[in-house]
Amino acid sequence: MSTLSVLAFDEIPRGHGGRGATEQIARLLDNSEIDAPSSLYDEALTLAKEGRFAPSTDRLRMLLTLDPIDSDASLLLGKVLAARGQWQEALQRLDAAQANGARVQADLRERVENALRNQIQDAEEQRLRLAARERTEIRNLRTEAKRLRSDNAVLDSQVQALYKRVRLWSSATALVSGCAAALLLVAIVSGGNAAPNDATAIDTLPTSADVTEKAMADAASMAATSYKYGVEMPAEPIEPVAETTTPEIPTTAPIEPTPSPSVALPTTHTVVSGDTLGSMALNYYGKSSKWRSIRDANNGTLGGGIKLSLGMELNIPAIAD
Repeated sequence: MSTLSVLAFDEIPRGHGGRGATEQIARLLDNSEIDAPSSLYDEALTLAKEGRFAPSTDRLRMLLTLDPIDSDASLLLGKVLAARGQWQEALQRLDAAQANGARVQADLRERVENALRNQIQDAEEQRLRLAARERTEIRNLRTEAKRLRSDNAVLDSQVQALYKRVRLWSSATALVSGCAAALLLVAIVSGGNAAPNDATAIDTLPTSADVTEKAMADAASMAATSYKYGVEMPAEPIEPVAETTTPEIPTTAPIEPTPSPSVALPTTHTVVSGDTLGSMALNYYGKSSKWRSIRDANNGTLGGGIKLSLGMELNIPAIAD
């Protein structure tokens, strides 16, 4: 639907309506001996020479309304429009002037046609530049959108990898905690049942550091295996492992028979296979719990320790019961 089809020209006429107003005006001007076309033409020419092209154009349009076939007015209007850069309409007025018998200079028409051609070419070039710029911007936007999608995919992949590593380390930490607690409990139970007369057992009792190191090594091995074969260990809450210390060896020994010492004290003892400080204390004092007295009496030989060597000469001191 065109724009004109929706317009309603329902204005109220000012007079009696009808046609021929322009002819009536021209006839009245002739009857009043007013040469309106000549006056309008002269005024338009004067304004054009002064460089006032807009009012000159208005006068010439009025003149052509009264006399549409005035070739001189059409020629002058074509030149004024050309001076204003309105090349399309200027060429139309020159054609009308030539059709009504006016002589149009060839160079004038050629200049107007060239200017119109350049104007059309410039407009087309401007349109092409705008279209090219739009295509470039669209291409840049598509490239940027593609890069953003690629970056987003990389970030998603990194997030998934980090999430998997967090779950793996959470499982490994929980396993370390469980293994450390179990091994510590075994160490405590084993240490509580150890015979106090076996002094060499102190050297083999696992410490907290040994338990933790072994547990972490086992957990790392299991985590590496699960990661290699793509098996995820069940994620459990991570609980801090309380720091523990190696239980102390009980200082009181179980009830044991008290043999009568058969050697007068003080004396010396040569270490043989199977000897411990506890067995020597039981032999000389009747109680294995007295082994510290032998250790303290031989501090220079043992260096405060309990490690014995075959053939070592130890002093057995006399002690009060």
